[in-house]
Amino acid sequence: MLQEVALQKPLIVTLEASFAGLTFLPWFAWASNSLNPKLILHADQVEYRVLRTRTRPYSEIARVDYRKAPGTENVVLEFHAAKMTFIANTGLVRRTREAIALLHQQGCPLSDRAQALLLPSGP
Repeated sequence: MLQEVALQKPLIVTLEASFAGLTFLPWFAWASNSLNPKLILHADQVEYRVLRTRTRPYSEIARVDYRKAPGTENVVLEFHAAKMTFIANTGLVRRTREAIALLHQQGCPLSDRAQALLLPSGP
């Protein structure tokens, strides 16, 4: 089981790439960034970048999802009243699990896939 960690200082999640996606087409991305992607978990908000840096309070995250494909481990953030998603490819299941656990600790709802990842026998 993952232990709870208080976000006393921001957690910079190392990313291989980031993508801007659409909620209704989960594997489609209309923009990507492999040069300087960003995902930073602050005490009160999430900071992320595909094309430009954005910040949102955790309360605006409608759901955190987990997607996996060969060579990718993705954290997917879906936002309330938005058709766009932020997709962060961490490249490592350990990084993905840590980010999803911290997002969950901040009160973000998890998809079934994200919940399964946090189980001791997770993927």
